[in-house]
Amino acid sequence: MITIGLALPHYDGFFPTPGVTGAHRTRKALAYAQRAEQAGLHQVWVSDHLWLDVAPQDRRRSPDCWTLLAAIAATTRRIRIGSLVTPAPLRTPELLVHQIATVADLAGERVDIGLGAGWNADEFAAAGRRFPAAADRLASVERTAALIRAELGPTAPQVWVGGKRSGILGVAARIADGWNLAWNPAPADYRRCLGRLNTAEPSARRSTVPILRSVGLTTVIGADEADLHQRWTRLRRWVPGGHLDGLSFDAWRSRGLIGTPDEVHNRLTTWKSLGVDHVVCALGMPFGLFDDEQIDLLTAAARRAGAATTAKPITQEGTI
Repeated sequence: MITIGLALPHYDGFFPTPGVTGAHRTRKALAYAQRAEQAGLHQVWVSDHLWLDVAPQDRRRSPDCWTLLAAIAATTRRIRIGSLVTPAPLRTPELLVHQIATVADLAGERVDIGLGAGWNADEFAAAGRRFPAAADRLASVERTAALIRAELGPTAPQVWVGGKRSGILGVAARIADGWNLAWNPAPADYRRCLGRLNTAEPSARRSTVPILRSVGLTTVIGADEADLHQRWTRLRRWVPGGHLDGLSFDAWRSRGLIGTPDEVHNRLTTWKSLGVDHVVCALGMPFGLFDDEQIDLLTAAARRAGAATTAKPITQEGTI
């Protein structure tokens, strides 16, 4: 059965209310994680970056990924949590494993550890870390995964690897419990990457356990055609950096999980038929949320498509 996760909003200004930054941003992110649990979503995912540059001279900062995950773990009970994805070489492996173990103390087996090789050299420099060559960054992913399993136990955590290039797909084949492809792959592109993953040489452990598969998809749901057009207009005004300027409604609508409930249901069914186990939904843009109602519309669409959700709503402290 396919499950549905939320790319949790947590960057400066990535919320429906304008001007949410700093401590307010962190509290909002925590409240949205609690709301996702109340709605019945399967998982929330947190991006692991110091910032995102959405446009020249427009840098949006983020809470620390693993500190935020610890707070979510402590204030929720059922929803799974995870990083999407942590650049393994950005911290020393021992420090990162120490952080992860602390979150696992709170979350238990609810935590998923998404690992990647990292790509932003400026971010490494800001953290006082050398930006290694690609082969060394890939090796860091493997070493970090081995340390995680040594610390937490070989079956306690699920280690996910994100990416689409041959090198990282080879790492995923050898060491990962799950593989993520984001953002907004077309089914044909997904099949090509999956083919490269399947032909990579697995380890003895990996060859006996099927790898879980997930995709990250931009998600906007309109109640009907008119409502979808209205949300498109609002989203274009809201999205940071003008990234939807010059894009037509039809081109935007062809992405991810964008459309009426019938369209979203059909696309989820297509991804399920391709063997996808989990869909990470970005409500308007990755790790942003332009419209609170989207969480409820997503939950309804997921249930209609037969996706796994929390059986009952849960009352938690924290309001948005």
